[in-house]
Amino acid sequence: MDTTTLRPIEKRALKYRETAYAAIKEAILSGQLVPDQPLVEEQLAALLHISRTPVREALAILEHEGLIGPRGGRGLYVRSLTRQEFVELFVANEIVEPDLVRRAARLATDEWLHVIAETVSRGRFHAAQMDLPRFLQAGREFHRLIGVAAENGPLTEFVVRNQERTDLYLLSTGKTMSVEQMRASSDQHEAILDAIVRRDPDEAARLAIVHAHSTREHLASPFSEEEERGKETDQIDEVYGRNS
Repeated sequence: MDTTTLRPIEKRALKYRETAYAAIKEAILSGQLVPDQPLVEEQLAALLHISRTPVREALAILEHEGLIGPRGGRGLYVRSLTRQEFVELFVANEIVEPDLVRRAARLATDEWLHVIAETVSRGRFHAAQMDLPRFLQAGREFHRLIGVAAENGPLTEFVVRNQERTDLYLLSTGKTMSVEQMRASSDQHEAILDAIVRRDPDEAARLAIVHAHSTREHLASPFSEEEERGKETDQIDEVYGRNS
C-alpha cells in the first residue's frame, strides 16, 4: 500500500472512528485506494497513526455502505461494481431525485442557491482540469446540497450513498469521462439549478430526469460485454470459493 495514500490523523482528534472513516472514504472516492485493493487494518492504522479499533469500526461502516466488501474469505477489499449494480443504483436515484428538486424549487433559500451555484462552478473548473475524482466529488456535493435545500435528510442520504457507489463504478473501470461529457453534466446541473431559482418545480423535475438518464447512458458503457462476463465469472468464483 502506498504510504502517501492516507494522511495521518492528528493526535488531538477526539473521534478517531469518524475521522478514520472520512479519511479512508475520501481515499476510495478520490481513486487513491483502487477497486480490488485489499484493506489491511494494521497498515491503515499505521498510516493514520491510530490504533486498529477505530479503523476496524470505520471499515464496518464502509462495508455497510457498499463501498468495500469481502472477497474469497480473505479480508476486505475496495469493491468493484458491476454494470448491473450501477444501472440499478442509478435507476433508484432517477425515481427519488425529481421529488427532491421539486421540493428544492419550493423551499430553497437564497443562501443555499448561492452555495449550489458555487458547487456547479467548482465542477466546471475540475472538468477543465480533467480532474475526474474532484469533478465527481463536486457532482456528489451538488446532489447533496439539492437534498439539503429540499429539507429531506433521509432521501438526501439515500441519493448521496448511491451516488458514491456509482462514482466508484466509474473509477473501477479505469477509464475516464471526456471533457465534453463533464461539460454536458455541468450544463445539466446548471439548468436544474436555474429551474429551481425560477421556482419551477415541474421543469426542475423534468431536467433532473433528463440528467439522470443521460448520465446513466454515458457511464454504463465503459464495461464491454467481455469485461462484464469476466466480472460475473469472478463473482461466481467468490461464491464457490474457487479463488481461496
